[in-house]
Amino acid sequence: MSPAAWRRLLHVASGGVVVLVPVASWSTLRVVLTAAALLAVLVEFIRLSSPSVARFLHSAVPVYRQREQCRPSGAMWLALGYALAAWTPPPAPVGGILVAACADPAASLVGAWRAVPPGGSKTWRGSLAHGLVAIALLLVVGAPVPAAAAGALVATVVERWPLGLDDNLLIAPATALTIMLVS
Repeated sequence: MSPAAWRRLLHVASGGVVVLVPVASWSTLRVVLTAAALLAVLVEFIRLSSPSVARFLHSAVPVYRQREQCRPSGAMWLALGYALAAWTPPPAPVGGILVAACADPAASLVGAWRAVPPGGSKTWRGSLAHGLVAIALLLVVGAPVPAAAAGALVATVVERWPLGLDDNLLIAPATALTIMLVS
């Protein structure tokens, strides 16, 4: 399996954290996701500070992008985004986390389906896939139609346009906040 396929698979699998919702309290989920985010920051700090740790991680988990050789990985930003989303009132975090976990890899897969624009730019085809997956997920988890539409739109805009921050940090909390505000 290619590194890109592994990245997509891990991205989607990370959304499995929402299975904690029926078996644990929201406060437990918040603590777990906050602890996971702090651990991810620590791992990234060590990876970026120690060439031997970096070599080990890059060979053991061959999913790092070239641009992540000298800067924090998308996985760290995703963990932080999940933790931020978890602090919104329930059930908004579930929608935010699932959209971040599933819509971004869908956009990547569909966007890369044919020739990717020079420089790996995002495609409108990928953005459309992101929006459709996002609204479908939000409707499935029970968001009201206006909240699902607004959440999907915000998530897709955040994913599409470069805002100077990794979109993995922003998608889950932006989606959760939108659901919270529109519901």
